Amino acid sequence: MVRNIIDYKNDPRSVAIGDFNNDSWLDIAVANYAADNITIYFGYGNGTVASPVKYSTGSGSAPSMIAVGDFDNDHRLDVAVANFGTNSVGILRKFQNGSFASQTALSTVSSRPVWIHVIDLNNDTAPDIVTANHGTHSVSVFYGYGNGSFSRPTTYFTGFDSFPLAVVSGDFNNDKQMDLAIANYGTNNVVILFGSDNDTFAKQSTFSTGPDSRPYSLAVGHLNEDAMLDIVVTCNGNNSLVVYLGHGDATFMSETTYSMGSASPYSIGIGDFNNDNRMDLVVTNKGTDNIALLAGYGNGTFASPKMYSTGSSSSISEIYSYVVSSIIGNSNIQP
Repeated sequence: MVRNIIDYKNDPRSVAIGDFNNDSWLDIAVANYAADNITIYFGYGNGTVASPVKYSTGSGSAPSMIAVGDFDNDHRLDVAVANFGTNSVGILRKFQNGSFASQTALSTVSSRPVWIHVIDLNNDTAPDIVTANHGTHSVSVFYGYGNGSFSRPTTYFTGFDSFPLAVVSGDFNNDKQMDLAIANYGTNNVVILFGSDNDTFAKQSTFSTGPDSRPYSLAVGHLNEDAMLDIVVTCNGNNSLVVYLGHGDATFMSETTYSMGSASPYSIGIGDFNNDNRMDLVVTNKGTDNIALLAGYGNGTFASPKMYSTGSSSSISEIYSYVVSSIIGNSNIQP
């Protein structure tokens, strides 16, 4: 395993992976909050990477999260960044020679975006963008046109003092429309916005994560092999994970809570990490310099967390969930 490839003085807040130069090897993109830039590390396919290539996101931009998608339908991955400091989404389109164009900024007004999610929400094959907005207690949706440009944002309020920190998508009521699940740090709950066939969302369901739980991130997957989407949430206020098993009709079973002991969980990934055909959970922990693996039993329940060191003073906090799944899943971790 390669360690310490990222310069921590730049306050890296988020990681995304993808094959950015179409050589069939995975590369790494990092959002550097303190340096107002992103860095691209091209992979060699053997666990090592090239020296980073830097791209500015603008003075004072403070990029908090990064995601990837083919926004202009040229079969090359582009980059989208949530710029907390300049209240914008930055789009960096990919050139054929492997480099990226200068950033094009999409305004989020005064929202302070902290999370960015890329998904095709309206089934038109063009990737759309969703941001969680810490400053305005809302999420914003930018619909992609498939040519590198986007609609003006449509914003949905998530509740007074909700301070949303994360948003993911899935069809939670089996109507073939994508819905949004939002982790509200300030109000200790998860809000589901249900999608419709006219590109709008309605607030329908709210689930408590417990008093002072402070939900920080969430992930969606099939945890009990019933084809219904489930949700798992990290809560760093009470050092726990909360699992909601879906019924497929917009309702969920009562939550199951898993204690992480003294570890403060931040980001979470879902994947089969021990090759038993059952979904497991992997969690990054802040303050304890480790990650946790919870082996799944295939019925929506999980074993107690097993910790793996990430090195002294590694200070892991935010790592985008699918990045955790992809990287750790290739590391031969056995529960």
